[in-house]
Amino acid sequence: MNALIITMLKIVVAMAIGFLLYKIHILNDSVNKGLSGLVVHVTAPCMVFTSIVSMDGSEIKNAAKLLWIGVIIYAALIVLALLIVKILKVPKVSSGVYQAAIVFGNVGFLGLPLAESLYGPVGVFYMALLNIHLNLVLYSYGFYIIARNSEGSYKFSPKSLINSGIISVLLAMFFFFLQIHLPEYVTEPIGFIGGITSPLAMVVIGSTAAAHSLKVVFSHKKLYILSVIKMLILPIITFVIFRLILGNGLITQVLTLYVGMPTAAVVSMIAIAFDSDAETASSAAAMMNIFCIITIPILYVMMQYL
Repeated sequence: MNALIITMLKIVVAMAIGFLLYKIHILNDSVNKGLSGLVVHVTAPCMVFTSIVSMDGSEIKNAAKLLWIGVIIYAALIVLALLIVKILKVPKVSSGVYQAAIVFGNVGFLGLPLAESLYGPVGVFYMALLNIHLNLVLYSYGFYIIARNSEGSYKFSPKSLINSGIISVLLAMFFFFLQIHLPEYVTEPIGFIGGITSPLAMVVIGSTAAAHSLKVVFSHKKLYILSVIKMLILPIITFVIFRLILGNGLITQVLTLYVGMPTAAVVSMIAIAFDSDAETASSAAAMMNIFCIITIPILYVMMQYL
């Protein structure tokens, strides 16, 4: 429990600093965009790489298991997202954004740092494996559902799947499965860069939240329902199912947090890029990343005592 309290305090303080820095104009939208790119393309891949290559051979079986579980989770999330949008009677223009808000979680910015704080390198390793599926689905199906009802045009390109996040995971997996141990003068500098991911990501999330009018963010009534579904109901269902199958171990807990992550900020970036419903997408990301300060402790306590 102390680990969770300390972790959430770190998140709250870092987000509050980011919020304040935006309000006093030290940070701005342009800086946030640059820092986001730094986290997504440089520091997070470094953190993931060192976490994976540091694992010993005993995790190979779990790695293979998680890769299959990830396929099942995303297939289920896509189907559930379609049903939820119909039940909520979401307007057609916003349906893609709502679906993406359910399917894609803020794993790169929040999930990986949270897993590192709560579970150490093994937690990051498990979360990073699941993040492979997120990238593959996001840059194909995700782009499609967000852009199809927009004013812009979208054409899928396999090149969109080639990014530093995917490359770092695949390269690290190569060394991991072949049990090639890299020397410290390679892993330590990379790990040093990856170490700034957690605080920097939280500062950017706080600064990004400050960029939105809270009045506008909290005016979307259906997003309240979506937040409860995304960050409480779905992860609780995930926990119950995998607790019965795998027991209440580290894999089950990481899977639960993974599914319960707030909407990925990149969803709003895609909506903006393709002239889709950017206001709803940004509001969903801002609202859920604020609410996660409450929902993540609820999920963690549930997993510890059930």
